[in-house]
Amino acid sequence: MTPSHSPEVRQGDLPCFRVELESPAEGIRRVLEVRAGSMEEALVKVRDAEHWPSGGSGSDPGRFRVVEATEESATSEARHDRNARRRYLNIIVEAGLSALGKTHPEHSDDEFSDVLCDFFTRAITLPGHAPFPAGDAEADRLLSTDDAAAVMVQLLTVHLDHHGLKVAPALPEEQSPTS
Repeated sequence: MTPSHSPEVRQGDLPCFRVELESPAEGIRRVLEVRAGSMEEALVKVRDAEHWPSGGSGSDPGRFRVVEATEESATSEARHDRNARRRYLNIIVEAGLSALGKTHPEHSDDEFSDVLCDFFTRAITLPGHAPFPAGDAEADRLLSTDDAAAVMVQLLTVHLDHHGLKVAPALPEEQSPTS
């Protein structure tokens, strides 16, 4: 008798598994959490009828494929967040490259692009990884260019150009006369 089928093992004592499934044909992604004695048992359980709608779109488990299966732990949520952000950024980069008619990101040598890449890297592609500049020489240095950030900069630049907007360097502030 396997531990998960033993009468003394309660459902709550079993490890929790998170299984992501997708149906590319229907454009549906599902995330199910099941308690099971092993990964193999979890993969069988997610196909049980109790986890699926009784009819309509997304009701046929056979149309779904497993894209990720993990045992939940204390670090699972952070890993899921990173993976979701990576998938989201990949969608942005792929759509951006397609819109730009390019197959790979190009890195510009101008200061404007470097500053925007630094912003997108700090705010979107690696949030929390590096603090925003605040007067500290080490924190104020520009980060190395990230491919996803470079694509976002190119998209923003093309979008601004399309709308007839140009970005110009700020004029130096006039120094007030001292008495």
